[in-house]
Amino acid sequence: MSQKNEGFSSILGFILVAIGLALGIGSLWRFPYVVGQNGGALFILMYVAIILVIGIPLMTAEVTIGFTTQKTAINAYKTLSPNSKWYLAGYLHLAAAIVILGYTASIYAWILKYVISSISGDFVGLDTKGVIDFFEAFSSNKKLVLIYFLVNYALNIFVILGGIQKGIERISKILLPALFAIMLVIIINALKLPGSSEGLKFLFKPDFSKFTFNSLITCLGQAFFALGLAMLGSMVFGSYIRKPKEKIFKSSSLVCSSLVFAGIAAGLMILPIVFATGLKPEEGVALTFLTLPNAFNLISGGRFLSILFYFGFYIAAFTSSVGVLEAIVGLFIEEYDLSREKAIALASVFIIPIAIISIWSSNFFNFMDKLQNNFILIIGVLAIAIFTGYVWGIDNCIKAANIENIFVQKWMKISIKYIAPVLIIIIFISQFIKF
Repeated sequence: MSQKNEGFSSILGFILVAIGLALGIGSLWRFPYVVGQNGGALFILMYVAIILVIGIPLMTAEVTIGFTTQKTAINAYKTLSPNSKWYLAGYLHLAAAIVILGYTASIYAWILKYVISSISGDFVGLDTKGVIDFFEAFSSNKKLVLIYFLVNYALNIFVILGGIQKGIERISKILLPALFAIMLVIIINALKLPGSSEGLKFLFKPDFSKFTFNSLITCLGQAFFALGLAMLGSMVFGSYIRKPKEKIFKSSSLVCSSLVFAGIAAGLMILPIVFATGLKPEEGVALTFLTLPNAFNLISGGRFLSILFYFGFYIAAFTSSVGVLEAIVGLFIEEYDLSREKAIALASVFIIPIAIISIWSSNFFNFMDKLQNNFILIIGVLAIAIFTGYVWGIDNCIKAANIENIFVQKWMKISIKYIAPVLIIIIFISQFIKF
């Protein structure tokens, strides 16, 4: 029973775990490309503006719901709005967490495989076709992909079994500093390459011709996804913060700022290498698993940098998956009065079948991807905004978050009650309309 009452040892523990939860793979393999394709510096400025205007307030609201009630999502909603159906939003956040861990199973398997292959030198000497053949051979071997996923999942369970302070908090304090050190080493080496300046131009040069209304929608979606909003974790981790006078807005600001810098750092790490080797920047799978192995083969010290990159990439993915799994387990422990071991088993009953189906069926993977990003997360974020602004009450949220600055109070009110709901609805509607 003592595990149920355990919290973070300090606010630093919360900040690092929250960064690890949200960092994930989106910042590393999607952000650099979408910046370059949507106006460079213009996109970055808009991204930062969105994080400031609505990202930080929304994260503050989500964390505060858990913090003030000291309960995970479902019971937090029940506490703040008893005798209502708002607790169903907690189930929606739970669904988001289960879905994201399940359907992305193959991606975790690919990353782990590339860590091992970069160490063993499997990519050395391969040309573009060789890298493509390597990836297709592995990804088509469904049983092997499943094995790699289960290895990753077992590592997640090992951390979760340690509890909060000795598990997820401890691993975050070790892995996140290691990740940022790795990124710094790669950035320094990447910027030394002849032709790397073209990558910087792609990332930072303002291009008004590329920044369209669709760019704005993409920017909004990237911001929500990058912050991990409505994925259960922030609310559950808020309930793990024990000091009642903790400044939640300040902590949320630090998390959001770190994620912005991480996205830009990913661009500085990847794009100079891609352009220096004369390759074409791609998005997602193509960039990470097809373009970069070839790029590392073309530069001095590429094998060493390849090992660092894929190990860093795995750290980002691992801290995210551990965070999401901890949030699910924490909710199950509280909601169903389970031991940590039984809560993990219950979570696995939902996660592993989704993982298996997504590995074997690309159609299922694509369906779950659209369901998660276009519906579950958007509706979940909208629910947080409406609940905080109009049901629980923004003034109550501000008081619970220990926000004393008058400007920040007004910022929270305008953002949560008016700006955030409108922008979220625009994002939702935009997916059905071609601009």
